Amino acid sequence: MAHYTPKERLASPPVEEFGFPYPPYLIQGQLMQELFQVLELGKVGIFESPTGTGKSLTLTCAALTWLAQHEALVERELLQRIGQVEKELAKLDKESEQATDWLGVQGRFQVQREELRQLKHLMELLEKREQQLKEIKDRVKQNKRRRVKQVQQLREKDMSSSDSDSDHETSDKPEDSPEDRYRSVQIFFCSRTHSQLAQIVSELRKTSHHCWVRCISLGSRSQLCGNPQVRALRNIGLMNERCLDMASKKKTQPYPSKKSRSSISNSRCSFKSTDLVESLRDLALSEPLDIEELAKEGASCGSCSYYASRSALNQAQLILLPYQLLLQKSARQQLGINLKGAVIIVDEAHNLLDTLAQLHGSEIGRSQLERARTEITGYKEQCQKRLSTRNLLKINQLVFIVKRLLHLLEAGEGSSPKPARMLRTYELTGEGDFFNIDLHELLEFCSRTRFARKVQGHAARMQREPKPSENQLPQASTRSLLLQRLAHEHKEKERPKQGKRKLEEMEDKMEIKKEEQPPKKAFPDTIPTAIRPLLAFLETLTSNAEDGRILLDQAAGTLKYLLLDPAEQFADILQEARALVIAGGTMQPTQELKKQLFSGLQDRLVERFYSHVVPDDAVLPFVISNGPKGSLLRYNYAQRGSPEMLQELSMVLQNLCQVIPGGMVCFLPSYDYLETLNKHLEQSGILEKIGRRKKVFREVSGLAEQLLEKYTLAVKEAEGGGALLLSVIGGKLSEGLNFADALGRAVLVVGLPYPNRQSPELQQRMRHLDEKLGLGSGNEFYENLCMKAVNQCIGRAVRHIRDYACVYLLDERYANPRIREKLPAWISRHIVEASAGRGGFGAVQARTAHFFKGR
Repeated sequence: MAHYTPKERLASPPVEEFGFPYPPYLIQGQLMQELFQVLELGKVGIFESPTGTGKSLTLTCAALTWLAQHEALVERELLQRIGQVEKELAKLDKESEQATDWLGVQGRFQVQREELRQLKHLMELLEKREQQLKEIKDRVKQNKRRRVKQVQQLREKDMSSSDSDSDHETSDKPEDSPEDRYRSVQIFFCSRTHSQLAQIVSELRKTSHHCWVRCISLGSRSQLCGNPQVRALRNIGLMNERCLDMASKKKTQPYPSKKSRSSISNSRCSFKSTDLVESLRDLALSEPLDIEELAKEGASCGSCSYYASRSALNQAQLILLPYQLLLQKSARQQLGINLKGAVIIVDEAHNLLDTLAQLHGSEIGRSQLERARTEITGYKEQCQKRLSTRNLLKINQLVFIVKRLLHLLEAGEGSSPKPARMLRTYELTGEGDFFNIDLHELLEFCSRTRFARKVQGHAARMQREPKPSENQLPQASTRSLLLQRLAHEHKEKERPKQGKRKLEEMEDKMEIKKEEQPPKKAFPDTIPTAIRPLLAFLETLTSNAEDGRILLDQAAGTLKYLLLDPAEQFADILQEARALVIAGGTMQPTQELKKQLFSGLQDRLVERFYSHVVPDDAVLPFVISNGPKGSLLRYNYAQRGSPEMLQELSMVLQNLCQVIPGGMVCFLPSYDYLETLNKHLEQSGILEKIGRRKKVFREVSGLAEQLLEKYTLAVKEAEGGGALLLSVIGGKLSEGLNFADALGRAVLVVGLPYPNRQSPELQQRMRHLDEKLGLGSGNEFYENLCMKAVNQCIGRAVRHIRDYACVYLLDERYANPRIREKLPAWISRHIVEASAGRGGFGAVQARTAHFFKGR
């Protein structure tokens, strides 16, 4: 694609020109101006702005202001340069009449003329793009006026205009970008969840930028598919397979015959009509829509929101997408995402390294391998006569690898499973005895021939076929079927004709019998094919041997690839992007992030850490080292379940509930410990005492949203004393949710949530960091995992400048200077240590009461 890089540098504009919908705080203005320069100079920026400071809105306004000024500069500089070159050509033309070095003048003349041609071509492409965008806006205006009628016309057109499937459906592959198109700078804004991205759209509508920016939301089929047959599958793997399968089918007839109605479920998807998809694409480009709104628009007009968003990708300026669609190269290729010269903003990036490791890891179990062997063998037997010798060899190699992997997971007759162990990729292929098979070539064959698609299609057909019953006769030959048919026709001719009344009675009986039969499903329930997980695992074996390890666990029956060094997986993004912004509320400490991802980019790296917007007296944080009974609080794994620690924690909750208004959120180390504490509260009678003052709720895995609604209603009850929410560190309620104002007047964090140090995966990761980054790096990583989880919990409260809350850290280890320095700066500088020598827990309760009394 054509592209122009301006020579002039943009200066950061005044804060008032960023289109911020409110008067910005000091740190918001600073962040916008700093980020503007990071984008302009092509830097890598790491920004920390505490939760509740409007970070996402600030990032969006800064990025869009830079984009608007950059595009204006490109157009302005192109026009100026065209004028300059035309003047230089005119000057050279005059010089050539009197020049003695005619060849030299002609050479310069040729260079200038070629530059003018290229500049004018770029200008034409810009004008062409503006014309296309104008046409899109005009079409959207017309469509809104006659929406219902237009949808019906498009449906009729799709059904009757052509018999060619290619005329009606959009390609599942990304469209090849024509060279004769101008490529603008795009901004890819990614976050952890779609709900967080939906908040970006909501905030964007409050700014002046929503009037001009072309913003789209990308998601998977599970969020955007509107076809009820596909959505009914629920499993994302099955949805992808069904969608791809329907895309390759013939088109649905407008008026199917009775005979063909039963096969409608396997026909081409009517939602994937080109005209309908383009209509929805135009709408998505004309106004910002979040993922749910885009899906609703697709459902209302009968169009595919998934393909509409993909179709809009090339013309969009701001693309909102979750982590996995940006950070995985395979996902980018599937969606047609091109990061060349783009701006990338990764929000909520405190867990970026963990996310990269999870996305590029792979796991396959014994049952999946067995199913993959069955599917591949079945496909080979069915199609063996049609397969070339070369292709048959590749399929046999794949079957051999599966058998060898299954053999590695077998413990052997009469012997117990071996302990879990770590292997390098070449060690696994050596033990599996398939080291001499070229996995790159094998995977290229699978990709080129779309082998996974063929195998899963064959497997789906086998699942749909009725299973033979022991009571059924064996399948007859063609000759015997013909003889049976002739005999049946002869018998019918000899049978006496029945009257009309008799025939009607028989038909009625047949209809009743049909009604009594249960309705057939549109398609049978199927399980996801195992071929794709197998190929994903084999692909990890082709990576650099030092970048990862394979955990072979015979007892669990699994093979798991662990990515230890994410730098290679992130290198493509760094190389292609113009600028990269990593932002979060709890980014510190950043040494580990810089060493693993940006070790060779010190000259491009910019770090900025901002304080909270709330005044100093709006937060009162405590480190509670001793409980109400005076016991030293230490909630590690070995001691936290003791009667003494449970009793101290119960009394802390009971006493604080007496002096804290509104809502209290208590974060505990695990779900098991939450149940242990709840049982102790019930048996000791303290739960009943707390319940007289506040309603008590406890987090249940998978039911966070419903629980949050009930908790919110209880806090807002005028006559009630608020509510206590028992939650889990690292759970759904500890990240990304907002406990503003009365919902979170107090946050308690119990213990330090260190992960299990005996985990083979964690041990290997720590060992790798010690080897690569120096001794002690593994322990630093271990400690950072804990503190980032704690900091996320702390950030759930104090969400805006008028908010206030108390924070309680229950464990004497929080008094350690090494731990305190890893807390957010706006917390650590105001910490009140409540040890036995400093008034104990009584001082905590008194200062808490005084803190809320004046508010």
